[in-house]
Amino acid sequence: MVDTTELPGVSVQWVTGPAPMAMLSRLMVDAAQAVVADENQSRDGFAWFRSNDDAIQTHHDGLTLDAQGLSPLTLGVAKLLPASTRSSGDAFWVEQTRTVHTATAAAYGVLTATSPNDRITQFHTGRLLQRIHLTATTRGIALQHMNQITERIDAEQRAGKPATFSPRFATLLPPDAKPLVAFRVAYPLRDARPSPRRAAAVTQ
Repeated sequence: MVDTTELPGVSVQWVTGPAPMAMLSRLMVDAAQAVVADENQSRDGFAWFRSNDDAIQTHHDGLTLDAQGLSPLTLGVAKLLPASTRSSGDAFWVEQTRTVHTATAAAYGVLTATSPNDRITQFHTGRLLQRIHLTATTRGIALQHMNQITERIDAEQRAGKPATFSPRFATLLPPDAKPLVAFRVAYPLRDARPSPRRAAAVTQ
């Protein structure tokens, strides 16, 4: 699934096996809890949730109920209920991370680089991620981004706080490999519903 042709400086680390996966799963849950406990990160994340069709048609981006991978019954009930509050949404995400996202992952992938803050390297990382997504789709494999660890690493750096997540993540990666993107991978139980996207063409 990985083709790094003409993409220097980036690579993919696969986290497999019971012990490494258990360590990364625990780190994913801890990071999710830390994100929702951070007022700024919680608020910024909630701003991306589009709770109704009007918001979807206005923004053409963000998170929606349709794109959460819920069963048809759960999705139908969720759409009938009032829009979720930020606190309930945070609690639901942490619980899903613990009981679904980490519990059902067949493996984890981590895109890494030796110079993660370099813009060209970040661009190459995005191209590699697109290649992996497209190849996985042709083989009936599903990916779900799980960005909470790298988000917490960035947040701690910006705030000048002691690094708590970076050292734990580093134990699962090769020396000098800095994480940029993490995702879980498995064969899906049901087809994903499309998520909103802006049009490729710019309209006036």
